[in-house]
Amino acid sequence: MKKRGQASIFIILGLILVMGAALFFYTDLNKNKEEIAPGVFVAVNDIPQELNPVKNFVTQCLEDTSSNALKLLGQNGGYIDLDSSYSGKNFNIDNGATESDIVSFTEESNLKIPYWWYMNSPNTCKNCKFTSNRPDLRDGSYSIEAQLSKHIEQELSSCLGDFESLKQLGFEIKEKSKIKVSSKVTEEDVIFILDYDLEFKKGDTTSSLDQFFVRVPISLQKIYNLATDIMNMQQEFRFLERQVLNLIASFSSIDSNKLPPMSDMSFEFGSTTSWSKQDVQNNLQGILESYVPLLKVDSTKNFNREFYSSSLKQRLHDSMIIPITDSSYNNLQATFSYLDFWPPYFDMNCKGDICQPESVSSDLLSVIGIQRYNFFYDLSYPVLVNIFEEDALNGRGYEFNLFLESNIRNNNELRTGFAPLEVSSIELGSGLCDLGNRNSKPVTITTKDKSSSTPLGNVNIVFNVAGESCYIGSTSDNGTLISKFPAGTVGGTISFMHEDYLSESKLFDASLTDEKIIEEKLEPIADKSIEIKKKLLEKVGNEWVFTNKVESLRSNEEAFITLTRISSLEEDDFSAAANIQGTSKELIQIVPGKYTLNVNMFLRENLKIPERKVKKRTGLFEEEEFDIPGTEFNENNPFPSGGVNINITITKQDLEKNVITVFALSPALYDVPENLRELEDLQQSANVHDYSKVFEALLKPVFQ
Repeated sequence: MKKRGQASIFIILGLILVMGAALFFYTDLNKNKEEIAPGVFVAVNDIPQELNPVKNFVTQCLEDTSSNALKLLGQNGGYIDLDSSYSGKNFNIDNGATESDIVSFTEESNLKIPYWWYMNSPNTCKNCKFTSNRPDLRDGSYSIEAQLSKHIEQELSSCLGDFESLKQLGFEIKEKSKIKVSSKVTEEDVIFILDYDLEFKKGDTTSSLDQFFVRVPISLQKIYNLATDIMNMQQEFRFLERQVLNLIASFSSIDSNKLPPMSDMSFEFGSTTSWSKQDVQNNLQGILESYVPLLKVDSTKNFNREFYSSSLKQRLHDSMIIPITDSSYNNLQATFSYLDFWPPYFDMNCKGDICQPESVSSDLLSVIGIQRYNFFYDLSYPVLVNIFEEDALNGRGYEFNLFLESNIRNNNELRTGFAPLEVSSIELGSGLCDLGNRNSKPVTITTKDKSSSTPLGNVNIVFNVAGESCYIGSTSDNGTLISKFPAGTVGGTISFMHEDYLSESKLFDASLTDEKIIEEKLEPIADKSIEIKKKLLEKVGNEWVFTNKVESLRSNEEAFITLTRISSLEEDDFSAAANIQGTSKELIQIVPGKYTLNVNMFLRENLKIPERKVKKRTGLFEEEEFDIPGTEFNENNPFPSGGVNINITITKQDLEKNVITVFALSPALYDVPENLRELEDLQQSANVHDYSKVFEALLKPVFQ
């Protein structure tokens, strides 16, 4: 045991000696060096003052060349040059913006910017693949740091100019080594270290330097991280695809001045509405040019969340926000743009250049005509992302560019679904929202849950007047906010908004002399299951009658349910929707109140109405036989199988139940033998709204 103890002591003493020696040599090695960044040391040799012009000249050349290299890198999406010697890639640039690996800013421009996320398969691909041209920041011979070092090594000699300007001043300079540059991207700036052994003298004074360095004040690490975060959000959530699908939905209608609808129907004979596919592409490009710039990145310097009294508008506006919540980006601005001279890939299911609906009609008898609008959009387009650091380069600013690509096919993004959105905005106005204009006496606001009367926290308080909205604050966990408001306004309203509650607004004018107390109770939004049943219209002989028989939807039948709340002046707009297939149930968010219930159903089943012949008197004793055309419904041309349109009231007691069963009228055409079906039977689908009024009492939803 004694021997073991002695051995342990010797081992410890040995380790101490080794560590001490290592520390000594490390300290000795760096005793004439300064640590300018963690683990980065540079020489700090002093030289005679009269030889400082040499040091200053080389340092200035290093700074100028480094700054130019960084500018090229930012302009070209992380590449000094797109040549393979710098990038390590052979970029495809020959087939237009959406078939290339890069985007030419204009046809005549030398500015070519790579995609950081894009589809690198042909636009007509079936098994489409995506990739990234993002360069590494530090690792590898083609990393950003490596490119910067290589470019400066190649360009620095041109700036130095063989020291001719110094030689004319009497300096003698001898190069004792080749130029070697190391680039280091740190958290706050970029450091460039030049290893270059020079011996120089003037008159009788001689000295030498073998290392120079400069700091370029650009937050390249943060810029690179923000660009990567934006790329990752596009890769994972496809926010560009979601935006364009919602723009198409928002700007489409059965109107030749708008975009063709992805899905719509009208009951009329013939259609005078058609579109030119080229015009559709031009209009869509104009919409993208206007609305892509409305995308915003959370926590960046140019991010400004606007507030609305309508929770629906608020949700739609907020869906334009890319939620990258990293406060370290608050010195960077991120903007998005699409320019219409970047040609997209575009196609639609039109006959040639003319886009028209599918028609089913009879021009002989007074029967219903159906115009079905089912247009499928294929679209790929590039989006320029520009990250700007205003304070970089001592206030001169620094830009970093990259491209992302958006791709939809057959009205779908390539990976996930999308949430409906539109863009709303209010103009910045009078400075009403400035903190200095909150000159009222304190206002105490308390918010509660309307059902339980318990305090409700995290309620956003917004003051609205004359078209401007000012965010005041949010209530604490105990449901209280004490704040000042802009006083002296007339006709102002105060809005109370919480994501799980129905928003409400009320008239409010703050006072310069009196403290005010406001108490508001908000209605909680309930999550409920919703299902749908059909109440049948059946054909008896030649007549259709309402039988009140109840059936479930068929397996290939779907219903679109919309509940629109009939709100009072103080209540916010509210609506809920569900899409139900067959016998399934869906979740829906709902609050008590009066609603307009609207349902449209479609059956994707093979149903045929055959042609038939009819005789029509053409004279006193003469008849002529006419052909009445038939029609056929199937999966691609669904039968409009009914619906309902009524007003209903939903009470708090109703929402204590778990399931809402909605009823809709449905003409059971599939139960009619094919040889007895007539084109006039389609009139029943058009009569659903009229039937809804007649049988309203029997079509009320049931809560269970």
